[in-house]
Amino acid sequence: MDTKLKKYNNSYRKLGISSIIILLVTIISIIIFTNYNKIHNLSKENNASNNNYEYIQDTLYRSNFVLYKMLKENEEGKPISYGSLYDEILESKYENGNLIKEGSLRRAENKLKNIKNLDYFIINKSSKVSITNTDKKLEDFINNVDNKELKDYYRYYLVVDFSSEGKSSVLNTNNYSYNQDYYYDNNDKLINEVFRIDSNIKIDNPKDVTIVYGIPKVLIYENDIIAYEDNKFEYNKIAAILIFYIFIAFLVIGLLALFIPYKKTIEDIIIGRLINIPFEILITLLGFTAASIALAPEILYRTLNNSSIVDGFATFGVSENIVKFAIVIFNILYWMIIFLAFFIGVTLIKYIFGKGIIKYIKENTLIGRITRFLVEKFKKILDSFASIDFKEEGNKYIFKLVGINFIIVSICCVLWFVGVFGTIVYSIVLFFILRKYLFEIKEKYNILLNATNKIAEGNLDVEIKEDLKVFEPFKGELVKIQRGFKKAVDEELKSQKMKTDLITNVSHDLKTPLTSIITYIDLLKDENTSKENKNQYIDIIDKKAQRLKILIEDLFEMSKVSSNNISLNIMDVDIIQLIKQAEIELQDRINEAGLTIKWNISDEKIILSLDSQKTFRVFDNLFNNIIKYSMKNSRVYVDINNKENEVEIILKNISANEIDFTEEEIVERFQRGDKSRSTEGSGLGLAIAKSFVEAQGGCFKIDLDGDLFKVIVTFSYS
Repeated sequence: MDTKLKKYNNSYRKLGISSIIILLVTIISIIIFTNYNKIHNLSKENNASNNNYEYIQDTLYRSNFVLYKMLKENEEGKPISYGSLYDEILESKYENGNLIKEGSLRRAENKLKNIKNLDYFIINKSSKVSITNTDKKLEDFINNVDNKELKDYYRYYLVVDFSSEGKSSVLNTNNYSYNQDYYYDNNDKLINEVFRIDSNIKIDNPKDVTIVYGIPKVLIYENDIIAYEDNKFEYNKIAAILIFYIFIAFLVIGLLALFIPYKKTIEDIIIGRLINIPFEILITLLGFTAASIALAPEILYRTLNNSSIVDGFATFGVSENIVKFAIVIFNILYWMIIFLAFFIGVTLIKYIFGKGIIKYIKENTLIGRITRFLVEKFKKILDSFASIDFKEEGNKYIFKLVGINFIIVSICCVLWFVGVFGTIVYSIVLFFILRKYLFEIKEKYNILLNATNKIAEGNLDVEIKEDLKVFEPFKGELVKIQRGFKKAVDEELKSQKMKTDLITNVSHDLKTPLTSIITYIDLLKDENTSKENKNQYIDIIDKKAQRLKILIEDLFEMSKVSSNNISLNIMDVDIIQLIKQAEIELQDRINEAGLTIKWNISDEKIILSLDSQKTFRVFDNLFNNIIKYSMKNSRVYVDINNKENEVEIILKNISANEIDFTEEEIVERFQRGDKSRSTEGSGLGLAIAKSFVEAQGGCFKIDLDGDLFKVIVTFSYS
């Protein structure tokens, strides 16, 4: 008897935690339910003042045009089309000749008619003719008359004034909306954007009128946009207040869950069984429960406005009292389930960390249990036949397989008759292992084969993400092949582009001076041409011919560079003297450009073994480039740094135009700083200079910093 009593006492003790929790969540659920009316009343407070009515500003703006038309019709006593009122809407045509419809304005008119909770008043400031849809004195808002009854009646009002030129402004409002500035800042394009009409169609604002809109505090009609937004606003406030109540409840329950000792929690019969449900199932149930919180505002609203529910059950003969009692029970159970789920969720988190995440995954998840079972059964097999590295000697794999086979066969032989059955089982198992291994090799082979086929078809971006096991070393080799192919393709594309640029640019650069030469030759043929003009034409022809000569020489030089057919005549060269000579020969052009050369050089000679002619051409091209593209009346810096093993020449200038190319692009053939190709030059100067420098073992580098263009040429002494 004592043993049975002790057993019952232990059971009751183990139910103590769950009993306390159920009691607590029941009390909290009843408290929330009994506060439904309070929550609903709080949601209704200051609804009007808290709503900025941005949702209706577009409708009010469109209604200005509708009311203006209605006022004009009232003044003239006849219908007026929107086209005749707002310039040339109807007269503008599409290409097929169909008249543009007045759809946008018609829709605005229909929408205004459907907003029954909106009062309006419009008055012509000159004729004093007005129309309105209410008996309230909305015109008092125009003059800002202190009409307390009117202000108490309307939750929102807006007074818009249009001058005789159609300029709009907000005269008065009790609730500022940032949209008001957007709609009434007299933007000429706004009307077309609002009504979605082509920008070439001009629509004028209403003129010389004042319009007043008002929304009553008490809405009479339930089926327009104002009532809908009002209900939505109230619904959102209910949700916000409920979130506060739920947060407090969760805080109390969460603190309780955290402070209950871990051991007491897992010993409780109900809670212990719940948190030991497989994780996937438990988290799904908790997830559905958490998602149901989103229904809380709707449940509260339907509970307080339950007439439709009561009427619905009344058709089945259920009395009103029974339905209302069922609603109460449903609400309390709904909140109890949510709060119990939250308690279980917090307890589960505590349980996972108390037990250990890894251990929990292994023992309390379906995936963990299944994975553990499979791993234990196949671990040895997978470890033995997982992969083979063909880079290593294959004998050890053969010895390994033969050794395992020998051990198993030996065991079967020792067992005599039982061994025969064991051999059969072993053969079957061996068959499935080898089949699995073969299938895996075949699968990896197919992945590799598919990748190579795609590469053969021209897809050089194919990527193998899978582990290829025995074929894994081939993955790296395949990547190398892809890189090689990509490099070859890029080089070919670059070569094709260069050929295209050659044809395009050379054609342009040859055609321009040739056209000028032909033109001036034709002028020279004219017997009426004066001697003075003929001399002028001859000078121009000479200049153009010289330009052609330079272009052809540049092309010839680039041809030799491309074919690696550059012959060098190496001799000792004073590099400082050579650079200065290049500058002196271009001094007239430098002066014309207003450029000042600033030298930073040593007094000593710097002798290098170079081809003097090609080196002179390098700096001649660089100075020509500086003259053409430098900012007028700016300074050019030439620094020659004599280092231990090399000489560094730096030329710096400020570009006249914004630099919109990269260091790599500007040294390509036929590239110019002037992309319009309006200046003289072939676009080969820097490319030739770079080639000549590199042909002599030097280094040619472009450095760009904003509009600073810097060329760095380096020659070594060796």
